[in-house]
Amino acid sequence: MARYLLRELPKTAVRLAIAVALFGTVTQVEWPGVVGRWIGLFAGAGFAAALLIICGSLLYNTLFYERYWRQMDNR
Repeated sequence: MARYLLRELPKTAVRLAIAVALFGTVTQVEWPGVVGRWIGLFAGAGFAAALLIICGSLLYNTLFYERYWRQMDNR
């Protein structure tokens, strides 16, 4: 499990950095009027979804990775 986590952690850090960069880029652009509010709302929702997916998949794979493969070996 620790080996898997050490192997996946740099990939996760890069994915999070890309998500932060995209969110920052989209929110720093001056959008006109009402469109700006909607784009900000969707950018925040997209960032939150990306954060949940990235961190959730890392957590799930780290916690249940060995158990899954042990079950597959026992079949």
